[in-house]
Formats: sequence, structure tokens, C-alpha cells
Amino acid sequence: MWFLLLRKLGSLVPTVLIATFVVFALQALIPGGPASALAGPDAAPEAVAAIEERLHLDDPFLLRYLRWLGDAVQGDLGRSYLTQQPVSELIGQRLEPTLELTIGALLVSIVVGGALGMWSAIRARHRDGRIVSALSGIGLAMPNFWVAAISAGFFGLYLGILPVGGYVPLGAGLYENVRSLTLAVLVMAVHSAVLIGLQLRSAMSATLDSTHVRTARAVGLRPREVYFNFALRAALPPVITYLPLIFAALVGSSVVVESVFSIPGLGLATSQAIDNRDYPTLQGIVLVLVLAVVVLNILADVALVIIDPRLRRRMGVQA
Repeated sequence: MWFLLLRKLGSLVPTVLIATFVVFALQALIPGGPASALAGPDAAPEAVAAIEERLHLDDPFLLRYLRWLGDAVQGDLGRSYLTQQPVSELIGQRLEPTLELTIGALLVSIVVGGALGMWSAIRARHRDGRIVSALSGIGLAMPNFWVAAISAGFFGLYLGILPVGGYVPLGAGLYENVRSLTLAVLVMAVHSAVLIGLQLRSAMSATLDSTHVRTARAVGLRPREVYFNFALRAALPPVITYLPLIFAALVGSSVVVESVFSIPGLGLATSQAIDNRDYPTLQGIVLVLVLAVVVLNILADVALVIIDPRLRRRMGVQA
């Protein structure tokens, strides 16, 4: 177990370096640049050059990246070009809504997608199982922005049962906090629930045809024991491995969802940073999200060792 953790932690540094370097390089390729955005469309070239000099944007690309990396290692992510607010402070202010959104959507996706995946695998040869599979395809085909707009119009404006925008912090009350995020969480969970359901359906369908499940049925175990103790447990490892990717996809969809529902999280901050060429803010957010995905990958590997006895035996870990 400790060897696994050390090996995964060792992959953290190159992953972060590659991700942040790629984002930094892509920023340099975008036409315009932050100096032009700050100076305005009608600014004189001298004004743009003065801003570039003040922000050290005229320095060589590699020097700027190494300077940012050295500061980031010391906990300094720079200041926003737009507001001059420290990026670490900005991220701290925007982190709570995004964490609540993504964790809530992930939990809903696991529960709903897991239930649908199990049901469609068990009932694969029946009409209701085929109906669930067909509905999954429809859910996967619907774009997030369309689902968000339709949901806001129907549940918020037409029925009036849920707010269509804004965010109530958790400290202001649990009920109001959950109510303000419910619609956004459900919209974000649509695609990820379908993906988890399809992944579990595929894995569990193969498991249901395996020898040990047929043996469990032959010895007279109840269907519930067969499905949960044998088929589901054997089908979980590929689904758990898939969860960090689902989390990354949820973070990506939060950019659209937070913009539609006016939720002041990292997704909305990312969209604003891109629009305003606020590269320090964008780079800091990317760093935080890369670290989150890497940590989730480590947790997923640990969960696999706990769940799968074959991995425990291979690594010499006691149950």
C-alpha cells in the first residue's frame, strides 16, 4: 500500500509540470494578450508596450514560466491582471461553490448512474433494460448548455420551484444553500450519470456471464446476494478507475453551468479569466484542478486495493 502511494505521489510532479507548461504555452499562442485587453481596443501601441513592461510580459516565455513556477512552489500564484487581487485569495473565495457543485453532481451521478447501470445490466434481455439503455443514449446526446437553459426555464421560470440563479453560501443556511444549487447539480449530473451507468452496465454484463457468478447461482444463493456480493463487486474496479475522469469532466462542465446559473465558482472565474486574458488567474485555477484530479486518481487506486482482493494479494496488503 505504501509503495503504491509513493509511486503515485512520484507521478504528481511531472503531471503538474506538463499540465501547467502546456497551459502556459497555449496562452502565449492566443492572439491579443493581456496587455491589449487591459489597455482597450483603441489604445496606442506605446500604452500596450508600457503595460507589457510593467507586467514583465515582454520577458522570454521560458523565463516567465520558470518565474511563475518558482513563486507557485512558495505558495504565491501571482495577482490577477484585472483586479490585482492575489490569485490564491480569489481561488479561496471561489472554491466553495465549485466544490459543492462538483461533489454534489458526482454523488448524484454515482447513485443514479449506478442504479441505472445495474438495472440495465440485470434486465438486459428485457424491455425495461432496453428502454434504460435508449434513454441513456438520449441523455448523453443532450448538450449541457441546452439542458441548463431548458431546466432553468421549466423548473425555475415556469414551475417556480427552484431558483434559476445565484448562490447562497453554506454558512447562510443548509436548506437555502442546497436549494440554490439543486438545479445546477442535477444539470451537471446528467452526462456523468449516463457515463457511469454505461460503464457499470458494460462491466456488470460481462461479470454476470462469468464462471464464479454462474457458480453462485448454481449453489442456490439468492439473486440479491449474487448481484451485490459477486457481480457488482467484481464490476466496480473499472468504474472506480473512471471516476477521476468523471470529476474532470464535471469541472469542465461547471464553466457552462456556473455561467448559466450565475454561480460565482471557479468555472465562472475561468470563463472570465479567458475573456479578459487574465492569465495568472487562469494558471492558478488550472494548477488547483490538476492537483485535485491527481489526488482523486490516488484515492481511486487506494479504493481499488481495498475492494479487489486480487490486488491485495498481488501487493501483499492485508484485508
